[in-house]
Amino acid sequence: MTDPVSRSLRLDSGTTYMLVATVLAAVAAYLFQLVVGRALGPTDFAPLTVLWTVQFLVSTTVLMPMEQLTVRRLNLDAPGAPPWRLYLSVVAAAALGATVFTAATLDRLFGGEAAYLPVVAALVLLYGGYALGRGYLAGRRRFKEYALCTFSESGLRLALAGVLLAMGVGALGLGWTLVTGSLVVWLWRPLSGERRRAAGATREVGAAAALAGFVAANAAAQSIVAAGPLVVAALGAGPAEVSVFFQTFLLLRAPLTVAYNLVSRIMPPVTRLVEQGETTRIRRLVAGIGAAGAALAAAGFAAGYAVGPALVQLLLGAEYRPGALLAALAASGAILATVALFAQQMLIAMRATGRLAAAWLAGLAAAALSVAIGQAAPSLRVGWAFLIGEVLAFTLLVSAALARRRPRADSS
Repeated sequence: MTDPVSRSLRLDSGTTYMLVATVLAAVAAYLFQLVVGRALGPTDFAPLTVLWTVQFLVSTTVLMPMEQLTVRRLNLDAPGAPPWRLYLSVVAAAALGATVFTAATLDRLFGGEAAYLPVVAALVLLYGGYALGRGYLAGRRRFKEYALCTFSESGLRLALAGVLLAMGVGALGLGWTLVTGSLVVWLWRPLSGERRRAAGATREVGAAAALAGFVAANAAAQSIVAAGPLVVAALGAGPAEVSVFFQTFLLLRAPLTVAYNLVSRIMPPVTRLVEQGETTRIRRLVAGIGAAGAALAAAGFAAGYAVGPALVQLLLGAEYRPGALLAALAASGAILATVALFAQQMLIAMRATGRLAAAWLAGLAAAALSVAIGQAAPSLRVGWAFLIGEVLAFTLLVSAALARRRPRADSS
């Protein structure tokens, strides 16, 4: 019998829209890096790499959990009322934390420009609304609108950057292009009719605990994936080395970038599979994901070593060319991170976010230990830490999903 998850994804035309839009959005994001990176050069581009890293970390650590738990909630038989106060508090705290970080590193990472502070605050606050809006679009199975929103966000950022570069605007002005793309979600009115639907719904029990576990897991996972440029800088690398590391990892984690915009499409059928108690199918899917992840990671290491430096040079210029080993570490770890993103959907659907957090925290601890005891140059130390953390976390994720027999019950 055909697996229900695969059947749902194949028969629903929304999957095609989301896949195409996600690829186009990724292309637009890389064109932004290519155009702006070449126009500014590695040194002047460095503040934008930090802004991009902060936005990426906040989005994937705090905002993606809100989006996916919203999708999951809306696909239950009796969805609870949305925990608006919880979400608003989390977004506000994230914006405050990002602003404090920017203020503390203003001289070292932002050239002493205090004008970057409102950019960071607006970046987090507006993307909080973007994440919740997309959660409602996917949760209500409005996948075409979700796809259009995903592409428009990246496309608008690229178009604005082109206009500002033509006007001679520098890095600070270009930083605002990272903010404006988030506003496109409201063109599709994602919350239309939600006040009426939620009027009779009871409060969802355990929302804070589920979100806390998910945020802890993603905080650890995205620290492994995206904090690399910050760690490389902290280890004493200069702006040019930081930019080379950033561009290499950004380019070679393209599969992961695509996957971030697809997991909300995976969540509805996975939630139904878990709610129906299809233990055998769940275990078969997870085992297949584990085997695929191991094989693809090995192939990615070999491919990254052989062609990674040439690919980066071709797309970004000779000044961004990395060493072969750094490219191999980036490619292999990014593939594992991508496959892990799909493996963890089962644990999220089960609301087993505590186990999810344990796996990623263990991976982060292994990565941190690798950085602490490593003797290589800053970029390679962080590259090895990235791969080691991903290997351990992926192994623990697959083991946890295979071991869990039944979903955690919801209460409303």
